[in-house]
Amino acid sequence: MTMEKVSSSPQVENIDPTFEPWEPPRPIPIFLLAVLFALALAGVGLYLHDLAPHAAPDEPTAPVLASSAGGTPVAPVIPALKDAPVLVHSGQGSVWSCASCHGEAGEGAGITPRLAGMPEAYLLKQLEDFAKGTRLNESMQYVARGMKPDDMKELATYYAKLPAPAINVPSSEANLARGEALFHKGDWKQNVPACISCHGSQGEGVGASFPPLAAQQAEYLFSQLSAWKGGHRHNSPQSLMDDIASRLSYEDLYAVSYYAASLPANGKQAK
Repeated sequence: MTMEKVSSSPQVENIDPTFEPWEPPRPIPIFLLAVLFALALAGVGLYLHDLAPHAAPDEPTAPVLASSAGGTPVAPVIPALKDAPVLVHSGQGSVWSCASCHGEAGEGAGITPRLAGMPEAYLLKQLEDFAKGTRLNESMQYVARGMKPDDMKELATYYAKLPAPAINVPSSEANLARGEALFHKGDWKQNVPACISCHGSQGEGVGASFPPLAAQQAEYLFSQLSAWKGGHRHNSPQSLMDDIASRLSYEDLYAVSYYAASLPANGKQAK
């Protein structure tokens, strides 16, 4: 008897030679393409809008409450004058608007200093130092080098005329008692004079070389003292600040920065 071998493979019959196992691609609907294109255009428009300089708002900025070392609220920031130079709010060419970093009223924030109420000669000297490279800061060097001498003069005059605004002193672990001692008495064991011996009895500033310390941004003060201590800033008269800062610890620099920032710009403690 002859046995036929049974195949275990399934038999496929009548295969359609035109059968395509993969689904052919379908065209993207024109409506969907239009939506995607519109979204892309909107994104580009928003990006360009953010880059463009903006004019000053007609309405004054919201007041910013400040606090003294004890946390007592004091006077609000006074809105900037409306006759501001173009560079203050709009910028021009490679020169960014001053308000974009230093605030609408020149109050500054964090490591960005207060400009309002600073002496005109001091502000002008700092801009010139940035432009010459004798004071280092990449952003300010870039901006100052794009300014004309008349621009620097105009900005320095404008900010000097603004009333010094109250600032918001952030809470910190600074030893304010030590800061007060350094500010008013110094530390002669370390050959460190009192801050008031150069910057005025209330930190109000003296002339073009010794700017106000009272009501300046605490983080900015600490950053500059640290820069002098670390050898990254050199535009102090006779290298006075380089020498003084080098004698103090970073804890002392931190303490005196926050104490100075807590002082009112007008020399009167808030009640």
